[in-house]
Amino acid sequence: MDLTSANSKMIIILMKSSSRSRQVLAARATRLVAAAAILTTAATLAACGTPAPVKGGGDDTGGIKVMASFYPLQWLTQQIAGTELTITSLTPKGAEPHDSELELSSVTALGDADLLVTLSGFQSAVDEAAQSNPPKTILDAAPLVDLEDGDPHFWLDPTRMVTLTQPIADALAKADPAHADGYRERAQAATEALQNLDQDLQAGLEPFRGATMVTTHAAFRYFAERYGLQQISVSGIDPEAEASPARITQVRDQIKDLTVKTIYFEDQASPKTAETLARDLGMTTSMLNPVETDAGG
Repeated sequence: MDLTSANSKMIIILMKSSSRSRQVLAARATRLVAAAAILTTAATLAACGTPAPVKGGGDDTGGIKVMASFYPLQWLTQQIAGTELTITSLTPKGAEPHDSELELSSVTALGDADLLVTLSGFQSAVDEAAQSNPPKTILDAAPLVDLEDGDPHFWLDPTRMVTLTQPIADALAKADPAHADGYRERAQAATEALQNLDQDLQAGLEPFRGATMVTTHAAFRYFAERYGLQQISVSGIDPEAEASPARITQVRDQIKDLTVKTIYFEDQASPKTAETLARDLGMTTSMLNPVETDAGG
């Protein structure tokens, strides 16, 4: 789904709902929020389209090697690098990045890399590998994207992704000065696309400010904060962490009198907790993907 059609469909849904009562709007809000969350991640991944080739290309790139610690950083770096550079992810395709172990070949290759784009504090295996077998240059996103309480899921807020476009372009230009202009041009294109996405989501979600979304994985904090929504999560930042009985009871008490109808679980995690809680409250469950890994993996 391309960015334009995805946003159009969401806005049409919102317009059709605008004449209904506030109570009905609130009851439907979580489904629309979920659709918007999926739209955010999917459109972010499509926002810049196919990256333009690096001028010169091929052997003219000097054979520079660039790696990223996990998929969202790999994706953004690839948009800025262009098609003549292949950005390699240290996290295997399809693997959940929070607790994933690195393949030996990736750790070995890291020492030969010209640049690693990473998020320190998120993946201990990457932090350890970068320390024991460091690349020439490390670009750490953590101090640039204004993380809150150690929550790594900044990429669900397009404006936080924007803060990385210029630093990535600068790092690539330093590693490959001959193609600096191309990197910076694509960084500007990525910035504009992400800003446009943010504006579309602001407009589309404005009628639903204050709506609540209930998730098992606390991945949507930045998304919720950016667009005036409320996130209630059953477990924590790590999708594999099991919620305690006390926490499940607390969440049940929080949401039993709300108009929410759906509890969302992550595609990479077990739906068991969501299903149990939904069954107790007469709600439904649905999958919500925070795009921590390549869906094509």
